[in-house]
Amino acid sequence: MPPKPPPKLNIPPGTTTVTVSAIDSTLWLSGVPTEYFYDPPIPGFGRVRTGCWSLLIEHPSGRKLVYDLGMRKDWWNCAPAVGIKEYLANGTLESLDVKKNVSEILSEGGVDLGSVEGVIWSHFHFDHTGDVSTFPGSTKLIMGEGGKEAFMPGYPTDPEAQTLDSDFEGREVVEVDFRNADLKIGGFRAYDYFGDGSFYLLDSPGHTIAHVNALARTKVDAPEYVHMCGDSAHHCGEIRPTMYMPLPENIDPSPLPHIHAGPCPGGLFSKLLRNGSREDHVLELIDPGAGTYKKQKYALIYDNEKLKETVREVEGFDANEDVLTVLAHDWTLKGIIDEWPKHLNGWSEKKWKKESRWKFLEDFRHAVADGS
Repeated sequence: MPPKPPPKLNIPPGTTTVTVSAIDSTLWLSGVPTEYFYDPPIPGFGRVRTGCWSLLIEHPSGRKLVYDLGMRKDWWNCAPAVGIKEYLANGTLESLDVKKNVSEILSEGGVDLGSVEGVIWSHFHFDHTGDVSTFPGSTKLIMGEGGKEAFMPGYPTDPEAQTLDSDFEGREVVEVDFRNADLKIGGFRAYDYFGDGSFYLLDSPGHTIAHVNALARTKVDAPEYVHMCGDSAHHCGEIRPTMYMPLPENIDPSPLPHIHAGPCPGGLFSKLLRNGSREDHVLELIDPGAGTYKKQKYALIYDNEKLKETVREVEGFDANEDVLTVLAHDWTLKGIIDEWPKHLNGWSEKKWKKESRWKFLEDFRHAVADGS
């Protein structure tokens, strides 16, 4: 049975592109137990080790934005309520390391931080907010709908806050109001940031209050786009396979080259399929603390039904061949895409989507190898 055609995204036509660069934020999270966060449990998929992408968006006019900042280098100065020291002490995290703030990486690459118009938080979690205070006061902080009420003020003004006062002090904080948005791209309410169709902010609720994705037009002729997803999903197994992009009978390139150097039989992964379906994503995010939070706004999943809707939308974008999906923690892209100071524009000609699409299955190699 052939796959269903991907949904139409109805992206407005445009003739302006932005340049998008993927920056390794130098964060390395090691040892997050998968059984805390994913259903179903997969044998051998014990702990997650991953980094976090930050993305630089450059408009032809010279205006610049940064989407997500990874984690601040001095992570021990995060708000105490984040609980990082406790995570390390109780083994939820084995280790973490941050070598540089994104502001340092940009400065070392020749970017004048004063030219950065705004920093966009996909959401308020510590591994995305970075250290905004390392940017000049002229740089705006941009967040999604409801962010100001939920996350301002920060610590220490609010002792229970997971953001910091220093994130907001001395700068304009802009909340994107999608309530009156008359534009939808896919099923997401959209805001045309530059007003020329080159870069959109997308309201993507569920994981947290004020979660925003972004869509960048990177090519006009034979259109291509980069979809920045933050934590709409954390692992590609949450968005693949789908009815639009079923698990193939033969996967090329092979996600397990040490077992199958050539095309890899898709049937090798049949035991991982939810309900035995080649058309259903492998993993589903769960919240181990559900029902125990003092304040629901700090939950891992703020609204599970809305998150499921957002995941379905991301799946639809991902199934479109002219859209490159960048999940913040998708480290299967590492070694495939060009990183800063190079850019992602032209990704379709370089076949990065094809090369990376099923690479996430390598994370399940032990389940396949041991015959569980």
